[in-house]
Amino acid sequence: MRLLYTAGSPFARMVRIALLETGLDTLVTKRELTRAQLYSADSEVLVLSPIGRVPALELDDGTVLTESLLILDYIDVHTRGPKLLPRNGSDGWRTLAEMGQAMGLLEGITTWLRALLLPEPERSATVIARESSRVNRAADALESVVACGAYSGQFNTAQIVLGIALGLIEPRMPGWKWRDGRPHLSQWYDVIADRPSFRATEPPAL
Repeated sequence: MRLLYTAGSPFARMVRIALLETGLDTLVTKRELTRAQLYSADSEVLVLSPIGRVPALELDDGTVLTESLLILDYIDVHTRGPKLLPRNGSDGWRTLAEMGQAMGLLEGITTWLRALLLPEPERSATVIARESSRVNRAADALESVVACGAYSGQFNTAQIVLGIALGLIEPRMPGWKWRDGRPHLSQWYDVIADRPSFRATEPPAL
């Protein structure tokens, strides 16, 4: 198998962490691309997918998976150890619900960040205000559920997504003091960020 990714992509980071956590990392050849390489007209990614996004996982039979959640599912099916996504009973639905909430935070952060990085004439104050409100609302909700024991127990995909979302903030958006007023979420993040898989895949600052 071959994985194409960029070091700064939070969606590729999901896959990289899952590979490390399941022990499948050693079975995958990894190719890190720079942003310039990713967006060039002759990008390697375009050979695998016309969409041109990472992560892109090429399987041994030539099949290409290009969505992070699909790749996570593939990894989970093929791991021999504990599953990252429980598939039976209420645990599976609870993990999916938590993953959806964490994914909402991640998508909000990436949208907010893209809006902030636009050149001044192209920035939309309306979009920035809307995404700021959405992300803070999501973070407040996560503070409440984490305080009640959510995102705990056996390590799973929901914890990966939430850890990646929170891990994107300080290197990319240091002006947002997300820890203020959210002690449970802050403490939760400090624990998960210390996992070897998270330390090995820390995103670079902009």
